[in-house]
Amino acid sequence: MIIFVMRHGEAEPYKQDDQSRHLTKFGITQSEHAAKWMAKQLKNQTALRQVDLTFVSPYVRTLETLGAVEPFLSIQKHIKTSEVTPIGNANMVQDLIDGELLNDSTIQCLLVISHMPLVSLLSDVVCSGFNARIFDTADVLMIDYDATRSKGSQLAFYQSLT
Repeated sequence: MIIFVMRHGEAEPYKQDDQSRHLTKFGITQSEHAAKWMAKQLKNQTALRQVDLTFVSPYVRTLETLGAVEPFLSIQKHIKTSEVTPIGNANMVQDLIDGELLNDSTIQCLLVISHMPLVSLLSDVVCSGFNARIFDTADVLMIDYDATRSKGSQLAFYQSLT
């Protein structure tokens, strides 16, 4: 199965209410380009045509990233969860992923839209040899994930426009 781990697009500068930060116009463009890349990867590498499930942070910038991605990817279902906020626990998110895969064996592609440092820490937990690489805004890691082993390997890494 395929897991995409994506950091949200570029957001407006930090403010006291971090949860309400919006994407910039550039952040929307970054997210759209990342979505086109993911769609191409699904078609070319796996012949999949949809994202079966997306976990998305409830922060404004991640929800806006999801909105920018949806026109380019067929997303069947999304779950807004505080588990994938910047302070989320990577091991707990892996448990969340594994639980969903156990409950629904039809899931072939999953997308996580989150924040630093969680995207990096989660990638390190679910992807052998990733070594907590830093994600710039709208970067995406594509993982071939084996749910029976709870471990995957890197297929590709998309570096966003800067």
